[in-house]
Amino acid sequence: MSKSTSNLSKQMLAINPDTIIELYEIDFSNLQANMELLNDLENSNYGSEARYRFCAMINGTNPIYWNNQAYQPLPIEVEGFEKTGDGRLPRPKLRIANPDGLLSVIVKTNKDFSNCKVIRKRTYARFLDETNYLNRNTNPEGLTSFGNPDPNSFFDDDIFYINKKNLEDSTVIEFELVSALELEDAELPARIIMSSYCNWTYRCSVGCGYKGLPIETIDGKSLIAEFGSNKSLSDLGKIDSSKKLEDIPEWSRYGKNGTADNLRGYDLGDMVKVQGKDSSNPYRIAPNIFVCAQSHEIAKDHYPFFDKEYWLKDECSKTLSACNLRFSPQEILTPYNKAERSNGLKFGGFPGTEGFPIDA
Repeated sequence: MSKSTSNLSKQMLAINPDTIIELYEIDFSNLQANMELLNDLENSNYGSEARYRFCAMINGTNPIYWNNQAYQPLPIEVEGFEKTGDGRLPRPKLRIANPDGLLSVIVKTNKDFSNCKVIRKRTYARFLDETNYLNRNTNPEGLTSFGNPDPNSFFDDDIFYINKKNLEDSTVIEFELVSALELEDAELPARIIMSSYCNWTYRCSVGCGYKGLPIETIDGKSLIAEFGSNKSLSDLGKIDSSKKLEDIPEWSRYGKNGTADNLRGYDLGDMVKVQGKDSSNPYRIAPNIFVCAQSHEIAKDHYPFFDKEYWLKDECSKTLSACNLRFSPQEILTPYNKAERSNGLKFGGFPGTEGFPIDA
């Protein structure tokens, strides 16, 4: 038994154990990877991380610190975490204070937090970080009367996912939580094979692997021809068809070649990518490629994900004909992605064809 396990066990069996501290996290990084976008859109500061940490307690005027993370004080109520013996899975309810609708802004722009992970962490007060006890009296050994901090002494995390939003007003938001086995639209096994629809995540290194330049939007609008004309953007000097995916720059809120002191925009035909970072999950970091449909002077006024008048997203319609545009050896309109279309369609997306037509 490790020292940390022993410390936890001693508290659990003590006649007068310390108070159990409950800490909560909501991870919505799968929906809002870049908080700068939300901060600019709402002209406010919602932090830099798409993960909120909070608890129903306060340490004087400070948050509670655990494992070097700050859990902000926020009135919350929870119920339903208890497990029963009849085999039913718990469906806890989480109610969070929503003063003046502040949380509503984040929830609204992130699909009501649907399927976002909620983690309940529990430990005893004596094991919290020593940062919580700064400026408090210590004994001759330099320890507080509250005990020895131990970041490894804690109960197993309770992990749930937000199933739906039950209630929302100017004072409170209530979510219903479910286990991973009850996620909406979840399937076991997780990958369903269909002969006429590709299940690969577009441009992901796992499966699809397409690394070429943009081809068309989800509804078939060409990103090769100039918008409103029959001429090619590359013929007009708008797009350099010799570019590769790694040559496409990240979209910047400061604009092309802009800085914080010199805001600029983008020109018609400019290509940018928006890509998740700081994740080992290949599905989360698959790049999204956009083509500028209207020139503009200030980039941060027209976010690619939100402003469809100014940005067109390269998407695959997940059909054989769409796959044919990207991987077929045929020459389509321009020399775009010639290397990508040299070895036939990508294997694995369509294990069967079921007579699905491919346009010549």
